[in-house]
Amino acid sequence: MDQLATVLDFEFGMSQLSGNKTLLLTLLNKFSDEYRSANDDLQRLVKEENFDEAYSLIHTLKGVAGNLGLFALHHASKPVEASVRNDKCLPDDYASFSALVDETIAAVDALSATPEPAAPEATSAVATQAREQFMAALKASEFISQSTLDEWLSALSLPPETKQGIEDAVDELDYDEAIALLEKA
Repeated sequence: MDQLATVLDFEFGMSQLSGNKTLLLTLLNKFSDEYRSANDDLQRLVKEENFDEAYSLIHTLKGVAGNLGLFALHHASKPVEASVRNDKCLPDDYASFSALVDETIAAVDALSATPEPAAPEATSAVATQAREQFMAALKASEFISQSTLDEWLSALSLPPETKQGIEDAVDELDYDEAIALLEKA
């Protein structure tokens, strides 16, 4: 894959953080939050002739983007950084850099909005175990604490009305009804 054109290289980011996906997503979201206003901030700083702060902003953005695998933005930051440092202005093609900042943030936001699919085997094993334990407790007429009930019900993929019916039956100590509902589900 061409690193210069890659907006978000997730595998590279993972490799930078020893495969810690949670940390990478946290850092990408922090990047998105921190640099969401970078275009406006950079233009304001240059207009105010605060070139040291403008340089610091673009230099930091460039470094963080490179470390997180945001290669297109990292690469595009270099001429902007040089222009701010050497020419005390934004480059003529700044609009393309500004669009790339927006595109990168949109890619991070989209990644963060994508729900993580559950591992089917793990989910299935947990649900099976919860169903077996729940059914055994009901058949033995054991007391079921609210926290245990909540844990078992959350492990089972049941429609809300079925969960509520089972919970109501357990609350009323009508274990036969709870068993019937659980067997139907």
